Amino acid sequence: MKRILLAALVIMLVALTGCTSALSHGSESNDEAHKFLLVLGQVTDQVDSEFPGEEEVFLIIKYEVENLQNQDDSLRQWTDYIEIEADEETYEPVLLEGLPDQMWETTLAAGEAKTGYIAYTVPDDFEDFDLNFTFPESGSEVQYVFRPVDRRIGVNADFVLERLNQIERTKRIPVIGGLLASISSAPIRHLGVLLVPEEEINDLLDETSELSEEARKAFVEDYLLTHGHGLLE
Repeated sequence: MKRILLAALVIMLVALTGCTSALSHGSESNDEAHKFLLVLGQVTDQVDSEFPGEEEVFLIIKYEVENLQNQDDSLRQWTDYIEIEADEETYEPVLLEGLPDQMWETTLAAGEAKTGYIAYTVPDDFEDFDLNFTFPESGSEVQYVFRPVDRRIGVNADFVLERLNQIERTKRIPVIGGLLASISSAPIRHLGVLLVPEEEINDLLDETSELSEEARKAFVEDYLLTHGHGLLE
């Protein structure tokens, strides 16, 4: 019995050590020639004056590559080594005139690192994406699994309005509404991103309380834009 348990334990240990977990935002990987870093993935519904198609968004990948060699690296088409996938569907990069610092290809001096963007058009209903990177010299592959930061002003404004409406309904509860609202008060966050600090919620409620739904949404969108939301990092 002990031998059976020991054998099972060894098999489990081998299986666990043989598995590699996928990387995410901020994680870097390398072979002997290059280092790759997925800085950030973001989705937006507008880049300058360009818009995606219906029920689509722009997925903006910010990445960094570094030449670890003691010699200059020739011009490489890095989009050939980066693959974006969701639900077993692969997406091709798109060139956006309004997006600065796009880096489809580049040369790298010895020890040099460069950072840039690649854009993709993807369906607006996906939350998680895979980025598969192949190192050009060794051919080794690494996988990143990530949920992009949502920079869509309309989506974030809808979330803020929903939360403001919840606070208003709580405040209208007879006798204890105000107390409940103060106890449950918290900053408004969406997918981990701070949209409205706690100390600004009451002012936002006061400024939008008499507005129509359409005007209220426009006011919140302007508020978010003024506070830097919707801008790509």
